[in-house]
Order: sequence, then C-alpha cells, then structure tokens
Amino acid sequence: MAKKCFCPLLTFLITILILLSSVSAVFAEETAQGDSAEETVDSSALVGITTEPVTTEPETTVSKARYPVLTVNAISNYFGKAYAEYNEFTREVTVTYLLKASKRLVSANWQLTYDSAILSVDRAKNTKQTICPVIGDRSVVLFADGEIDYGVTDLKMFDFTAVESPFVQIVFDVAPLTELDSEITKVDLSVENFVVSEPNPVTGESLWEKERVLVANGKVLENKTTDAVLVSKITSLSPSTFVEPDLSGATPDQIVTTEAPTLITTEPTVATEPSKPAVSPNPKPKEADGRLIWTGEWYVALMILLVLLACSIVLFVMRKRDIYNN
Repeated sequence: MAKKCFCPLLTFLITILILLSSVSAVFAEETAQGDSAEETVDSSALVGITTEPVTTEPETTVSKARYPVLTVNAISNYFGKAYAEYNEFTREVTVTYLLKASKRLVSANWQLTYDSAILSVDRAKNTKQTICPVIGDRSVVLFADGEIDYGVTDLKMFDFTAVESPFVQIVFDVAPLTELDSEITKVDLSVENFVVSEPNPVTGESLWEKERVLVANGKVLENKTTDAVLVSKITSLSPSTFVEPDLSGATPDQIVTTEAPTLITTEPTVATEPSKPAVSPNPKPKEADGRLIWTGEWYVALMILLVLLACSIVLFVMRKRDIYNN
C-alpha cells in the first residue's frame, strides 16, 4: 500500500519540480533584463554628455534645364576673353578685369557695353570704390542704358604693381529666366586710352620722360617701348551654376541636380564632468512561440532532462520490484 501511494506522490513531485525549474529560469532572465534596464542611462537627459556631430543636408537647388539658360561672354580689346554658363536661378553675375603692371597708371578711360534686356546695373552695387578699389573716388563714372563710361587722370598715379587688382569690376543683375530660355550675351570692355609711367623720387608725380602709352584711341600699341612694360591681364566671371546633366537612361521629366548641397554640421558637446556611461538595453525577450513552458537557457533544459531521467529510472526499478514480489 505504501508503494502504491509513493508512486503517485513521486510523480507529483517530479511535475512540481519541472514547473519550479521553468519558473525559476524565466524569473532569472526577467531579473537580469530588469537589472540591465535599470543600468541604462538616457543620454538625452544628461547635461554635458559628449554626442557625435550631427550633419543635416539642406534642400538642394535643382534645375530642369537641359542646357545653359544664360551664357555670358566677357570680351575686351585689351584684356583676355572669358565665359561662364548659368542656370535659371542665377540672379547676379560679376565680371572682373584684373590688372597688374610693372609701371604705375597715369591715366585711363574705357567704355563697357552690355545687353540691357538681359543684364542691368544697380548703381548701389556698383560704386566708384567697387568698380576699381585702387582708383576709388578719383574717377569719373557715367551710367547709361547698356553702357558705362569711365575716366581717370592723376599725376600722382595709381599703383597696380603689387598684385592683380580689379581694374574693372561690375555686378550685373540678371533678368528673370526659365529653364526653357537659352540666352547668350556679351559684356564688352573697350579700353580707349591707357598710359603708365614712373614716379619722381622727390614729388612722387609722374616723370613725363618715363611715360608709356599702351593704348591710344582704342588701339593697342605694340612696339619696343610698350614691350618693355610688363602687364598681366586676367578676365573672370562669377563661377558657372549650370552643370550639364547626365542623360544616360534619363527621361525628359527627370530633375537634374545642379548645385551640391551644403552640409551643416553641429559641433559635438564635450562632457563637463564624468558620468556613468550609457548601457545599451538588452534585446526584447523572445515572444511566445507556441511552447507551453519556456525553459530558458539550454543548461536549464538539460538539468530538467536529467531529473526526469533519474525519476524515470527510480519508478522503473520500483515497478520491477513490485512485479517480482508479486
């Protein structure tokens, strides 16, 4: 009788043992996750924690133009030629004629013409100081529709001997254009007279015997005396804003980026005092996958298996004894 009661009791104990082992394994995992969660630090709530630089990309300026909407050619009878291509978003174009000479400038006058239907000149943007900073207010400037006249004469002379400096610099406003436009225009600088000389060591004024006429009545003179004067002349425009699109595999309605975006970088904040480093939270516990009991780690399952095996052996031995005794 005692053996018959002992077997169900042993079976009951084995079942309880299995349940307790499973519950303890799950509880241990939840406790470990809870401890990890408590150690996690919200970095956004701390002051002075070092953060990585944040880089944002602003909206890019794009063009639908398949060809330059505006092409500006800068020409001159004395300076070199240059050109630049622009998209429909271009609102200003600056044309600059740079000068450097081995002798100082005594007098000069020039005339600049342009197409007033496409380009216009705002006098507030084009003062005597901005047109030629070296000469400044000692010049005479006349503005007309599509034309600028300029003249200067001073025996004290003007020094362009150090570096290339703006001899003529004009800021043009561009008329509104669309991606369907294709305008080609020119800015023409005609130098009428250009005289250089050397200063008197006493008075600082021009020595008449050292004067050299490089341009007279719009004609550039080339002879032995003018060849002795070294002159560097550079013509430049505002950088082109039109970038030829890549048409390989593109459809006509695709938009082509013409200007690279500017990256705005926020400098990192440096920590002002030591703080507890943030601990990455553990992955979320696995969701139920249809099993009745979650056994936890592999070694827990192995332990339960060994217990069941031992109990089965005990029951088997006891059952054999009952059979033999009967």
